[in-house]
Amino acid sequence: MAKLIDWIKAHYDRVMLIAAGVFLFISAIWIWWSAIQFGNRLVAQPAAPQKAASPPAMAVELDRAAQELEHPAQWKSSTRSGLFVPERHFIGANGLPATLQNTQVHPPVPNEWFEQYALAIEDGDVLDQDPDGDGFTNLDEWQGGTDPTNKESHPDYLTKLHLVSATEEPFGYMLSSWVRGRFAINAIDQSEPTQFLKIGDVIRGTDFKIVKFTEKYDRNQYGTRIDVSELLLEHRDSKVQVTLVTEKVATSPQSVATFVYAWGGRREFEVRKDQEFSLKPVEEIKYKLVDVQPSKAVIVNTERSNEPIEIGFAAP
Repeated sequence: MAKLIDWIKAHYDRVMLIAAGVFLFISAIWIWWSAIQFGNRLVAQPAAPQKAASPPAMAVELDRAAQELEHPAQWKSSTRSGLFVPERHFIGANGLPATLQNTQVHPPVPNEWFEQYALAIEDGDVLDQDPDGDGFTNLDEWQGGTDPTNKESHPDYLTKLHLVSATEEPFGYMLSSWVRGRFAINAIDQSEPTQFLKIGDVIRGTDFKIVKFTEKYDRNQYGTRIDVSELLLEHRDSKVQVTLVTEKVATSPQSVATFVYAWGGRREFEVRKDQEFSLKPVEEIKYKLVDVQPSKAVIVNTERSNEPIEIGFAAP
């Protein structure tokens, strides 16, 4: 045994070579045998039964599927935010970041009003826009409580009429009293003697003649019956009229109101007391200036003369 061990040590390389060759030989035999066994099992395995073909899908279901492909479901939201954007962000009037939830973009109009009518809230001039083309801006429509997207819904045209200036002058004479068709006319400054006139006479110092008398009475705050009879005067040339009420100072026809009308462009015009005028686009309606005061003018629709309409100065 000692000699065998010495021989192995002396011929170590040869021994390892022989051992490797034996190992490879055995491995080759094992692989060959395994391949033969696998082939036998493969041949012997029975074929899997074929499954019956599925019946064709119903035509109705196919049509439904095709319609769903042509019209896919859409994301809908009733809020100001989208599916992937939680909130719209922008720079506010103060230059700071803002959102529709924490900032009123165009005061005094609330953000919800713009969203209600799908208006361009991101536009800086949205309050001055007129999307329905009716001559009224979005701000006009909001103030009037009307629909800015419907041309048939808009504020009254008179909302576009404002006073620019008013010159009020008193008529120089008044009706002091009357008896049986005779009228006592006095200068309001008491600088002249009383004139006793009748229908058809001209008041001295003027070009106005008396054309009509109406006997009228009313009650004051204490319930006392008072005379409010009216004397209608008419200018001989211009036919301008003025009404004198018993013991009251009348406004002179020389009183003038200057108006500005901002529908369809800016138009400025003067109207004298008791003069009629009309406004576009409904020019068949006639208005009449019945009173002029330092802070306002009073007009009436001539078809509804008992409903005075006060026109003031435009807001700054």
